[in-house]
Amino acid sequence: MEWRGRTCSHEQLRDWRPARQPRRLRHQQSVIEPPLMHTALVRWDRDERCLVRRVTRDACDCRAKCRTEFSRETWNAAVLGGADRRPEAALIRAECGGGAQASCGDRLWLRRNPQATTRVAEEGPLAVADATALRREEFNHRGDRAQHEALHVRADHPHRGSVLHGTYGGCTAYDMSMPTPARTIAISATPLAGVTAAEWERLLVANPTATAFSDRAVHAAWWNAHSDTAEDVSLAARDAANNELLGYLPLMKRPDGVIYSGATFHIDYATVLLAKTSSAKEDDVAAALAGALISTNAPLNLLRLRNEDTAHARMISAITRAAESTNRTATFGIEEPAPFIDLAVITTFDEHLERLDKKERHEIRRKLRRAEAAGVQISASKDLTTDLSEFIRLHRARWGESGLFTATDKGASEERFMREIFSSAPAGMITLLLARNEEFGTFAAGLFLRDANALRYWNAGGDIAARALSPGVLLFAHGLTMAISEKLPRLDFLRGNEAYKYECGAVDAQVMQLQVPT
Repeated sequence: MEWRGRTCSHEQLRDWRPARQPRRLRHQQSVIEPPLMHTALVRWDRDERCLVRRVTRDACDCRAKCRTEFSRETWNAAVLGGADRRPEAALIRAECGGGAQASCGDRLWLRRNPQATTRVAEEGPLAVADATALRREEFNHRGDRAQHEALHVRADHPHRGSVLHGTYGGCTAYDMSMPTPARTIAISATPLAGVTAAEWERLLVANPTATAFSDRAVHAAWWNAHSDTAEDVSLAARDAANNELLGYLPLMKRPDGVIYSGATFHIDYATVLLAKTSSAKEDDVAAALAGALISTNAPLNLLRLRNEDTAHARMISAITRAAESTNRTATFGIEEPAPFIDLAVITTFDEHLERLDKKERHEIRRKLRRAEAAGVQISASKDLTTDLSEFIRLHRARWGESGLFTATDKGASEERFMREIFSSAPAGMITLLLARNEEFGTFAAGLFLRDANALRYWNAGGDIAARALSPGVLLFAHGLTMAISEKLPRLDFLRGNEAYKYECGAVDAQVMQLQVPT
């Protein structure tokens, strides 16, 4: 490109520094002294996304301040540097005079007083999420702060660029940029098989408050075991431009015609996976999923929702708004408690016991001493698939016909589910504790799930003959010690208000339910 009578590259233009400060600014002590020079590189890709690179120079002391704005995280240095320059005519034409430089597409213009900025090629749709959003930028110069403001694109001219104007020390600087268009989201009915493991994992990583129940292995095992009891009517949200998965809402329709949270039969927490919203004012992914769900006109009973899960909270708000817009009533309430022990400031098991009442603390320590005297040893299973049979035996011994693994088709489905999750879950997600001694052999088993936010006590079983050894307290104590040693922030007892949970020092978190009748 040509600039001031000579040919130079973008990099040379970026690195240019004036030889000295303009004379007309040297004696202006009452205003900001260093003038600003802006270099803007404006580029568009074929999906009408804008890329702006602006380099700001402090001409007085030659300190460089650079900022690059990307409309998408996938932009790379080659595109930024112009190596992927489009052969078509420039999309933006700016007619200005003097002052700083603006490079738009393949052309270079000087600019001082903006006269026109028009889009002259590929007049495709350009959606602007907030056409009148006020943009503010702050610059620091020798401890003084100056600000300049401008309105972005006007609502009646969605294809027109914006000109940002500011005066510093008697000189004028303009910043020309283009808005990033709002993405178009496509919603489709997508069963679990329609989402790849890589897509699921990427969304799961983007939802740090999700639990171990949101792992894809849990959902795959559940549907393989219980597909005859429900229909998979899950919804997927994808970017219409590149088919990127932006959100997934597992849902199931039971024989009663009601749509429930997907794969939640004998599962303690629901799964909602949402990408980060593209706007601070509107949650486009959750809104699109909620709109599609409400448009089914089916009764909804979304169970196992958690206030602590950010994606759950986003979905609850979006469904409530979507229901109100169609004159349907959304009722949000408590399903049941899920007690937990907060371990954020706890470093040893004894520290937790000190928080309990004297009677409860004494009782736990007495039972632990009795088990030690009886030669009880507790260890984690080294072969989950092999030890699953022992867990099922002990669960049946403790719970009988009221438990999971009954001598029925339902019990057989639960056993299939458990066998598959034991064999397919990621390493480290499942821990099976087994309690043994010489008198009873293996007499108790405790099943724990682990994620970044908690160790979750999912299920247990025990031999009635060994009840005097208090297997429940032994498994709790070992599980709590394990969570503390791993520096996990809580031990979660999951759903249910059994008395022993509170005797161990747990407090309630609430599992919520969202109902929308027809």
